[in-house]
Amino acid sequence: MTELLKPTVMKQILTHSKEYQRAVKLLNVDWDLGNQILFRDRVMAADVILARQLQHHRLVIGNVNLDDYQAVGQLLSQHSQWFSGAARFELLKPFDG
Repeated sequence: MTELLKPTVMKQILTHSKEYQRAVKLLNVDWDLGNQILFRDRVMAADVILARQLQHHRLVIGNVNLDDYQAVGQLLSQHSQWFSGAARFELLKPFDG
């Protein structure tokens, strides 16, 4: 049985909140770090969690399959500067044996 989305997540989806937009950008491999070196807007763990939920429920498929180890590995190697340490951990968590 598919796990239902929490009401807070549904609200984010329905209102296209900032969190939703960040998750969609991650799934579409369309992240912009910004121009300021000190204040780069990195992908956070919450972005990865929401992106996985969107993909799992087939609400946004995107250009990268977060359930595929090879796809996640390629994303991390090609765009390592995008991710915070917590986001990198969250991306790899399902693949830890």
